[in-house]
Amino acid sequence: MRLAVTVSVIFSLVLLCAEKGTTQDRKEKTVATLQHTQKLTLLKLFSFFQAYSLLQRIVKAGGHRGLQECERQFKNEVWNCSINGKHVVRELPIFVKTTLPQATRETALLHAISSAAITHEITFQCRQNKIPGCRCVDLKNEQPKGNGDWQWGGCSDNIWFGENKTKSFIDSLESPKQNARSVVNLHNNEVGRKVVRSNLKRECKCHGVTGSCNLKTCWRSLAPFETVGTELKRKYRNAVKVRLVDNTLREQQRDKPVTRRDKKMVFLDSSPDYCVRNLTVGSPGMLGRTCSDEDVGLNKCRSLCNSCKLKPEKELLEKQVDCRCKFVWCCSVKCATCTKEYSVTTCTKR
Repeated sequence: MRLAVTVSVIFSLVLLCAEKGTTQDRKEKTVATLQHTQKLTLLKLFSFFQAYSLLQRIVKAGGHRGLQECERQFKNEVWNCSINGKHVVRELPIFVKTTLPQATRETALLHAISSAAITHEITFQCRQNKIPGCRCVDLKNEQPKGNGDWQWGGCSDNIWFGENKTKSFIDSLESPKQNARSVVNLHNNEVGRKVVRSNLKRECKCHGVTGSCNLKTCWRSLAPFETVGTELKRKYRNAVKVRLVDNTLREQQRDKPVTRRDKKMVFLDSSPDYCVRNLTVGSPGMLGRTCSDEDVGLNKCRSLCNSCKLKPEKELLEKQVDCRCKFVWCCSVKCATCTKEYSVTTCTKR
């Protein structure tokens, strides 16, 4: 009897110890699992912030590119892509923070060209494999158009990725309220992205015996951004004035609705007189504006001043340039220094 009781007690103690051991193991496993989950969460967060930081840098670079192209396209115009006398490229890196005080056609252009440039830059960096999770696109399942002497192949630029990321960055900065300014800005942002897409070019590689090119493999790639800038300047010239009626944009003259599919650039306010200095509307004026005949030609400089009823004053200047350069074996180029004359025209009061 005593032996049975002793055995029972020992067995109970063994079970208790085993249970304690099991509980301890469970605690240790739970702690280990939590630590592992925390590590995974931190890694995911780190990867997310890395990717977001990378996209921010690309967006910034795209914003610069768009504003530089704006300056290039308008350097010979009365409005030369500047705000209050400061070029927007040097004012802020991302255009959306430097909007003009009114929703003019100039504001429309700046929104469109910035959105287009950021789309272009993100798509380009994707092609260079610089963005995690973004790859080029296989169009083999898409039916080619034409006479059938080519087929989709290779790797096309991922314009869809560029458009979506640009939309999430740029469009989210607009007011969630359906006011006229926000609707117009969002429309012009979309116009910029559509111009990048519509200018995708088809590039091909020939296949066939001795280069006969019986069959071509083709893919879509980005056009140079200068091409996009030229089309956006044309759209700027043809932009239409609109008003918001029941959350729908309508052309003011024709009372025709403007839909999201419409590729027209739109604006709400008439442009100010950029000949006159008026900082409240973002116009630095033309008085004191200079241009070099090396860049635009003397006649263009004169016409810019005359168009604003200002007097063009020409000043002859000199600068040192390399000349009579020769290749010297091996391996350098040696040049003499020459003096070159050039003229600068300044718009002054008559």
